[in-house]
Amino acid sequence: MTKASLVGVGLGAALIVAGAPSPLRAEADTPATQEAQAPELVEIDYKTLYRRMMRLGMVSQVLGYTLAVDEAGKPTDCELSRKFRSPYTVKTLCQDLMATTTFEPARDGQGNAVAGSYKGEVEIASFFQPSR
Repeated sequence: MTKASLVGVGLGAALIVAGAPSPLRAEADTPATQEAQAPELVEIDYKTLYRRMMRLGMVSQVLGYTLAVDEAGKPTDCELSRKFRSPYTVKTLCQDLMATTTFEPARDGQGNAVAGSYKGEVEIASFFQPSR
């Protein structure tokens, strides 16, 4: 098998894992009201995120994240579940997470759009170690 076909197999395997129903949890937090609705994840570009994580050497792991979401449904801040030695790693992963996700905004009890936060996990799986 050629190196290019191995990359295709690895990418396909990761996208299958990322796109499949997962037991990993995703939670949303909003101010406490009885009828409040948390931000709703509309879309995430797993292919872009997977490529970034592979370039950073993150092979076969789960990464938790929390995104702050404004009243318009736009991610405004990011926090990762683990610490990295390089601030560049955190910066680029958060930039990609915020750029590749789309949300419906959280709603208060009256149905007005409000800021909220979204917690989720991304599972990246690979069958090979990339060459650097």
